Amino acid sequence: MNIFSERTLLAMKLAKEAGSEIKRILREENIKTQEKGLNDVVTVADTESEALIIKRIRELFPNDTIIAEESGQYQKGESEYSWAIDPLDGTMNYSRGIPYYCVSIGYMKNDIPEGGAIYIPEMDELFYCERGKGAYCNGKKLCVSNINSIGNALGTIGFNNRYVEKRDFFNKIHNDCMYQMQNIEKLFSTVISLCYVASGRTEAHFELYCFLWDICVGSLLVEEAGGKCCTISYKTINYSQIDKQIIIATNKKIHDSFLNIIMANENI
Repeated sequence: MNIFSERTLLAMKLAKEAGSEIKRILREENIKTQEKGLNDVVTVADTESEALIIKRIRELFPNDTIIAEESGQYQKGESEYSWAIDPLDGTMNYSRGIPYYCVSIGYMKNDIPEGGAIYIPEMDELFYCERGKGAYCNGKKLCVSNINSIGNALGTIGFNNRYVEKRDFFNKIHNDCMYQMQNIEKLFSTVISLCYVASGRTEAHFELYCFLWDICVGSLLVEEAGGKCCTISYKTINYSQIDKQIIIATNKKIHDSFLNIIMANENI
């Protein structure tokens, strides 16, 4: 663990601390959701987790930029580093007692992901990575799966339901994947879906319209585990863009086949 930089170690510590806190809140308090926007909710756990994370980062790295989901904060710093924080990904799952929720804390250097950590409290799984140093879960090095046939591949898929005009288009892609793959699931958590590609549990994930904090750590986790990430038409993901991110992540072996399914549909 001492191979990692101070920022990665901090992300690991904070992800687990914040994750334990939101799990405690779920068990001990009466969770109430508030409407944040169309088909979007927030709980007290989201805001308390984010406040804890920002406070600790500010104490050690006061000059870093912070991009955080719930507070809508974009605190511009003077250093070349920036943090992308999702204090509770999968809030809808969380509020309904479904265990697919997590904390994601990543940092970038000049808008390129460098490291971070993801903690899934209900499974007690801490995923973490750093550029050039590999991807891990609870001390075990991760590697993507060896499946090289799209017909044998298990994938996940996600869509920001606030974009109602894209629903039919998303359903078409989902249907195409169902016909050509072993199966395609929806976990309602972009972050966890990327963790599962990195750990070899699934072979692919497609997300239409997510946010920077959803993919900052997960995309690097997939790449450090031997997988591949891109956006439409093999283009490199733009990590200076905060919203409307499109990510395609695979075990690399089925990348072309999976991307072809996505690209067969127009008007992405």
